[in-house]
Amino acid sequence: MSDICFECLKILVMVAVLVLTRYVLPWVKSKVDSEKLNLVAQWAYKAVLMAQQTMKATGGKEKKAIVTQFLKEILQEKNIALSDKQIEILIEAAVKQMKIQENSGIVIEATDDVEV
Repeated sequence: MSDICFECLKILVMVAVLVLTRYVLPWVKSKVDSEKLNLVAQWAYKAVLMAQQTMKATGGKEKKAIVTQFLKEILQEKNIALSDKQIEILIEAAVKQMKIQENSGIVIEATDDVEV
């Protein structure tokens, strides 16, 4: 009787390992990858905002080059591999998001001049 229980337990463990390696591990890996991508997208957005705020006199291509270099350095530090095309897409999406947010609200700038 104990041999039958032991064999059933072995089969159950093998099936569990099969299910784990076939379904659970790829799902966990995709979740981790999507979290890394979201993190990189947040870095891209913040880098675009920084470039827009601090480099007002600089042209768009120069800002993009600076943001691209910044993102490549961060990705290298964090051991995240993205292609240049993927980085470009993230930067363009961040610029679009920034412009949408700018156009959706009313921006009031403070001035020293008061018209009466």
